[in-house]
Amino acid sequence: MSFFRSLQGKILLFFFLIDVATVGALIVTVSDHSRDALEEEIEHQLRMTASVASRDIEEQLELKWSFMQSLAENTFMVNSVIDSMGRGDYLEPFMQKLQLPGVAGEETNVWLVDFAGRVIARNKLHPEHAERSESFGEERWWANIREGKPTMASTQRQGHTHLLFAFPVIYLGQPEGAVVAELDIAHLREYSERGGFGVSVLSRQGPLNGVIPPEALRQLEALRDRPGVSPALLLDDTFYLVEPLAGFSRQNGLDWSLVFSVPAEKITLPLRNLRQRMIGTGALMAALLAVVVIWGTGRLTHPLERIEGTMRRIVDGGDLHQRIQLKSQDELGSIARTFDQMLERLEHRTAELERSRDKVSLLAHITSASPNGIAMLDLQGHARVWNQASERIFGWSLEQIADSPFLARLVPAGARDAVSELITRASAGGPVESEVSLLSREAGLVPVQLLVTRMADAAGQPMGYVFIMRDQREVKRLRESLVHSEKMAAMGTLVAGLSHELNNPLGIILGFAQGLERRATLDEGTRAAVASIERQAQRCASLVRALLDFSRKKVPVREHISVSALFGRVGELVTGQARRSDIRLEILPLAEEVPELEVSVQEIETALLNLITNALDATPSGGSVTISARAVAQGHGVELVVTDTGSGMPEEVLQRAFDPFFTTKPVGQGTGLGLSITRNIVEAHGGAIDVKTAPGVGTTVKLWLPAAGAPPQAHRMEATAWK
Repeated sequence: MSFFRSLQGKILLFFFLIDVATVGALIVTVSDHSRDALEEEIEHQLRMTASVASRDIEEQLELKWSFMQSLAENTFMVNSVIDSMGRGDYLEPFMQKLQLPGVAGEETNVWLVDFAGRVIARNKLHPEHAERSESFGEERWWANIREGKPTMASTQRQGHTHLLFAFPVIYLGQPEGAVVAELDIAHLREYSERGGFGVSVLSRQGPLNGVIPPEALRQLEALRDRPGVSPALLLDDTFYLVEPLAGFSRQNGLDWSLVFSVPAEKITLPLRNLRQRMIGTGALMAALLAVVVIWGTGRLTHPLERIEGTMRRIVDGGDLHQRIQLKSQDELGSIARTFDQMLERLEHRTAELERSRDKVSLLAHITSASPNGIAMLDLQGHARVWNQASERIFGWSLEQIADSPFLARLVPAGARDAVSELITRASAGGPVESEVSLLSREAGLVPVQLLVTRMADAAGQPMGYVFIMRDQREVKRLRESLVHSEKMAAMGTLVAGLSHELNNPLGIILGFAQGLERRATLDEGTRAAVASIERQAQRCASLVRALLDFSRKKVPVREHISVSALFGRVGELVTGQARRSDIRLEILPLAEEVPELEVSVQEIETALLNLITNALDATPSGGSVTISARAVAQGHGVELVVTDTGSGMPEEVLQRAFDPFFTTKPVGQGTGLGLSITRNIVEAHGGAIDVKTAPGVGTTVKLWLPAAGAPPQAHRMEATAWK
């Protein structure tokens, strides 16, 4: 309201009132006479539309009637009725493709019937018409056909009104059959969709389609029976118009009329649009007057606006370099000069604060960008700074750890004394460092290299402590991977050498044992001993082959194979063992979205056989082994799962499960190379393996393999994310 007390506000208000009065006077001039004229014009346009629509419907009905008449007189149809033996295979295909011309002709059902009204052939009925009777002999209009009279009638079926055309087929002056067509008048809805109004068909018995309110129906029927009275009606915000079908339909006994309905809103809409345009014109005039007034009064209020603008820029943008520099010698000029002096002093103080803030911002940027976790604790042990690396390593946000002491949330109970000792040493001197394990939100204990430093204020008083935490998980993994690689390389060299050295004597032993066994002069005791020598030599040879497979670095030949085909091949090999052990082996059905694999089929079969054999060996009689697969990583990978209900493995066995030559099976029943070879095969294909087990619960082994066509650069990232 303060604006309207100013000079600009008063002038603007004056012209605004003039503009409102002018627009109001123009709106009042839109009289009832204009409304009546508009209604008459709309009624005239609706009459023209109704007349065109009725002629169109009459033409469509007459077109279909003429077509049915010509069809009944067609020699082909006459012969088809009188010659039941000569119809052959030509009539049914002809009728299947038969459709009437014009609108909805393809939706019209057509039948050819004999003299008794039985259906000889028909075109392809729509599903909703499939229950139509196979005989028309009982219909009331059939008597007209027997007398040789064409018939047009309306029928009701499935809540729809149908118009039926029936023409007798005449042979030697006698009706021998008929051609019957049934048209659903619901196709009239296209006139409603095309014209933006409702269309209903009204007979003497009531509306044949659409919905007409009872009161409107009563008044419309009265209007239709009163010649010379306008067949238009406005009722309940709806404008109705009756247009009789007085041509072809009336000549054939159909006393039908078309009822058009239009919402009254369409009549009042032009009036509303006119008022809106007048209001818009008034608003535009008000805007132009406002521009003129503001321009004229602006010259009077310029000094005040200059002071206000300077203050607003300082408040909104904080720019203290702004100056009013008003040269006026009056009171406003004095205020402006005093304000400029105040801004100079504020600018000096702000510059000092900016320099301090830059230092703080630099430290914050270094803390945020550091790959190491950085936490700043107050003297009570609560975190006040917690950078992004800390959130990534431990999974806690600053809001989640700020409500409890650092030692209680992240330091395990067994390591709190050691961390407290580090804090004590940091308080007494310089930075101290040690390797500890801290608790994360989801990953359990995380090994870190912890550096603790004391913080002090400008007076040297302690403010808290800085914890710098370097994640050691990747370092440990690389160290273990290097040790494992060196161990496996040395073992591979040793195994390869031993295997070649053992192959020659084993071959000689097998050869002599097999030669001796073929001698017929051996007694039973000697033959049994020779057979035992051969079995043990074969076992040694199998072990040597496993050692060679373990030590070789072959480049597999890969090919496409579906998971279902892979499961089928493996299932054939292990079904016998499962049956002998009384174990239920189940291969679960695969979902359709499981993609194909591009692998060395022989190697992946070997890997799966190793897992399934281990599962069968660990499962007692009556247990079960389940094999399944699913798509993972948005279809870029496939997860193969082997689950058993066996004895499971304790943690210490699981830690060594992939070590070469490690086995828990009795002597002579396992080499300890199955899981190690399986892991080598899977990793050579860019995949990963994971084992979940517990004593007495069973074991689940999951293989992740990249799908055929998956981007190679995504294999390692997706395999790591899967694990």
